[in-house]
Formats: sequence, structure tokens, C-alpha cells
Amino acid sequence: MDLLVLGAVQRAAGGCACPESVLLKNLVLHLVLKSNQVVILDMEAGIEHLGRGTAMGVDLMLVVVEPGKRSVETAHRVKDMAASLGIHRFGIVLNKAVAIESESQWISDEFGADSLLGVIPFDKRIGLADRLGQSLIDLGQEDLLSPFRKLKDTLASRTKGVLQ
Repeated sequence: MDLLVLGAVQRAAGGCACPESVLLKNLVLHLVLKSNQVVILDMEAGIEHLGRGTAMGVDLMLVVVEPGKRSVETAHRVKDMAASLGIHRFGIVLNKAVAIESESQWISDEFGADSLLGVIPFDKRIGLADRLGQSLIDLGQEDLLSPFRKLKDTLASRTKGVLQ
């Protein structure tokens, strides 16, 4: 398993990112379509990578959604754009959930019960670790890691155990 973080524009007035996007698109097509491995792409939030086609060839589009209307509307746009690129496997991770049962039900109603692959509860420790630049693993608090491990297990079962 590898992690690839796709680039984004680094500075204002830096010019067109088209050459970089073409390179990323071809790289993703090669890695995803021609290699027998799992590659996780961490794409910048939003729809830019879909608009530029750099996500073309992805097998499963996993979208992190917060429990709010705008986030859900964006996820619907991502789902539609992904489908137009031929990405038909779509999953949702609900992030910063407070009212876990009702928010999970809402997301399931919006996208279908099979689309909700994981729920990350709101936890102040996550925000604090982020502000301090700490990894959650380094905190060593199993209750904090549990939702992430559960998501990993769900993804592994959906990808025939390749992630184990």
C-alpha cells in the first residue's frame, strides 16, 4: 500500500497548473490501471482533480463529509463528476460527527446505506493534535484510533483484503 498526495497550487499568481495536472493524470492512470497494487490518493478538498481529470482511473472514490448541508452538496457533486469519469464505486466517511446516530442516518439517506463506510466522531483531541502537528498514532490513545482502524477494516473488506 502506498500513499500519494496529489499536488495543489502552491502560490498565488503561479500560473496555469495544466502541465502538472497532465503529469498527475498520467501518473494516476499508470499507477491505478497498470499496477497490481493499492494506491491511496489524498486529493485536495474540492472538485479540481475531477474537473482536470487527474482522478480518472480511480477504482473507489472516498469522500470525507462533515455533517452539514454544504458538505453533503459538494459530495453529491463529487459523486456525479466521479461517475462521469467512470468512477462508479463511491464511499463516504462522516467526519466530526456529534449526533452520530442521526447524522449517520442522514448521510445514509443521502447516499445509500452501503456508501457510508466510516464515522469519525468529533473529538477535541484530534483538533489539538492537528494544531500541534502530532500524529494521532503518537498519542497512543486507542479510543481515538478505533474509528480509523474500523474504517481501514471496512475498506479492506471492500477491496478484497488487499489493505490488510
